[in-house]
Amino acid sequence: MARWWDIPNNKTRLQEVEAKLMSRKFPEFKLYAAGRETSFLPEGALFWGGKLTSNFGTVYSVAVAYPENFPYGQIKAYVVDLLHVETPHKYRDGHLCLYSNDHGGGGEGFGAETTAVTVVGWTAAWINAYEVHRRTGRWPGDEKRR
Repeated sequence: MARWWDIPNNKTRLQEVEAKLMSRKFPEFKLYAAGRETSFLPEGALFWGGKLTSNFGTVYSVAVAYPENFPYGQIKAYVVDLLHVETPHKYRDGHLCLYSNDHGGGGEGFGAETTAVTVVGWTAAWINAYEVHRRTGRWPGDEKRR
């Protein structure tokens, strides 16, 4: 079975859209294939790896991974430094809950038009919300759901 990035339309999207946007918006992020050291991803999965600095000055390692069925599946983000830290708005496998899909939202982050650049930006916002939560005990925006 062909890998998604070997399919002509997807290969063009990866090279002409995703890579160009990432180099322009987040040039410090590089494209990698997951190996044994990235145990939270299937071996061979493509992901963008880089570092984000929070508003509080903390630097976090981030991985933004493409699903096997890209561009039709959800791009997932992981804060590598927090994989084993229990925190709200994170799934069991460690990927971040970046948008409201099951809390009345319309799945705003899921769709063929979503790019890795978008997910990295949302991850930066998540990191800052995490740090506010760490300092105050409240996740910004959660009060709207009560």
